[in-house]
Amino acid sequence: MRALAAALAVALLPAAATAAEPPRVATADGLGTLLVSFPGAPDADAVRAAIGRFGEPRAVAPEAGIWSVRAPTDAGLRARVLRAPGVRSAEWSLVRRADERARQAQAPAAPLPLAPVGPPADEYYANGRQWSLFPPATTWGVDLTGTPARPRIAILDSGIDSTHPEWSGPASPLVAPYSAWTRRQSAEDWGRTGHGTHVAGIAAAPINGIGVVGVAPGARGVAEVMPVQISDRDGYSTDETMIRGIRWAVRNGAKVINISAGGVGSSPAFQRVVDWAFSSGALTVVSVGNDGQDYGAVNYPAGYRGVLGVAAQCSGAVTVPDCPTAYGLARFSNRNASVDVLAPGVDIISSVPPWVRQGMVSPGYAVKEGTSMAAPFVAGVAALVFAANPGATPSQVLRQIKNTATDLGPRGRDASTGHGLVNPRAAVTLPLPADDPHEANSDIAAVRRVAAIAPPATLSAFIDVDDDPVDVYPVMVRAGQVLRMSARSSTARLRISYWPPGTRTITSGRPATTTRRASGAPSLAATASRSGRGYVVVRAAAGRGAYRLVLRRSR
Repeated sequence: MRALAAALAVALLPAAATAAEPPRVATADGLGTLLVSFPGAPDADAVRAAIGRFGEPRAVAPEAGIWSVRAPTDAGLRARVLRAPGVRSAEWSLVRRADERARQAQAPAAPLPLAPVGPPADEYYANGRQWSLFPPATTWGVDLTGTPARPRIAILDSGIDSTHPEWSGPASPLVAPYSAWTRRQSAEDWGRTGHGTHVAGIAAAPINGIGVVGVAPGARGVAEVMPVQISDRDGYSTDETMIRGIRWAVRNGAKVINISAGGVGSSPAFQRVVDWAFSSGALTVVSVGNDGQDYGAVNYPAGYRGVLGVAAQCSGAVTVPDCPTAYGLARFSNRNASVDVLAPGVDIISSVPPWVRQGMVSPGYAVKEGTSMAAPFVAGVAALVFAANPGATPSQVLRQIKNTATDLGPRGRDASTGHGLVNPRAAVTLPLPADDPHEANSDIAAVRRVAAIAPPATLSAFIDVDDDPVDVYPVMVRAGQVLRMSARSSTARLRISYWPPGTRTITSGRPATTTRRASGAPSLAATASRSGRGYVVVRAAAGRGAYRLVLRRSR
């Protein structure tokens, strides 16, 4: 394991900060992991028959049709696997790094005295050191935590130190630990910087009279926290360990998943797993990265559909060069299409294992900064929204957090702050938007198990040109039938297309027919050339909002 971690670390030393480069995939032994996805969810025998000659297949997220093969990283292997029967996609598992920003060298601050001013009495909350939980930085208040039982929050990171006073004892909220590296049900924080324990404290440190308070405080039995180890000791994870971590979290009841890491390069297999988690009731919250002063490329998993990408907000202190404006956007925070909301990410105090000295305020507590620290703040808010609205779906919670954010930049969404600064009070107390029961449905793989629609039918849904620009609906058709489609939205400009039975993906190829131009009320008629499951696709060309889709067909 140490050899692997060292090899990954060497392979991913930052290049000159002028352009984003895909991470290397080979490890010290010259092998890499090829993620292979199949339509549907084939069993192990079928997978082995298809790709077993390339190496022993390993289940990664079989519910989403994702398997892996460990093999030499020769240039032709991926192409050969893609030609295997039934294979939908094949990509090398890339390496990701934690989005923690190295702090400038400085003398550790003296431990702050305990000065309780009323509940909660946790030291760094009571003396105001947790600036991110007080005005004018935020609308968060401890009263927002007095909602019914909160869902499990999964922290996919370096693990959580279960011996730390915040996380130990019979009242510990930690449940269902798992390591995607060792495949064991143990996830102690082995990271050299205590990244996972710090992230966990921001999201869910318990109200227990010591240390810090989390945005959605953990509590045994009613607000549990799931440690899932996806990164090595140096903070590097891979697509495979992330996917395994997401699968463990979803299968063990997490409804909020935090990933404070990322890197350039996307994977269709990873998108499928995000869609599967979303459809299974889990919302994934991800840091957008700390390369805003360099190349600022879109990092993944923040760039995938159906995740909530979080940028970093400064504290009230003005510092150069990172924070020229109090409570503004940190200059290191990435600025691109992956940014959905802004949250506190500078000068954030939280729990760390006792051996961590970097940024130490007192033993077991340290200050860190980065979009890694901003994401768990929003993950905590998501848990509070779920708790205040039993039965809420990930689609509703994701849109609620974006809709209620306080706009800080140009009117509407922008690449720097997304929809604005997360507003916990508005997100928790205002009514949720109407549900979009069809999500996730951005490609055919996501709706393969969804019952086909039998027209006539009228569907209500939501679309967003920035975050959710495509909706796919399976429709039963018979050869020779005429399928008539029309949509209407008052806030988005839409296009409609029809794809015939047998289509495997809408990301390549051409539809059978499509509208010529986008409008608020497009319509289309298509004659089915064969019987089976056809696909109606609605795309947003501009804007966002609710729409209604009407489907009719001749007999």
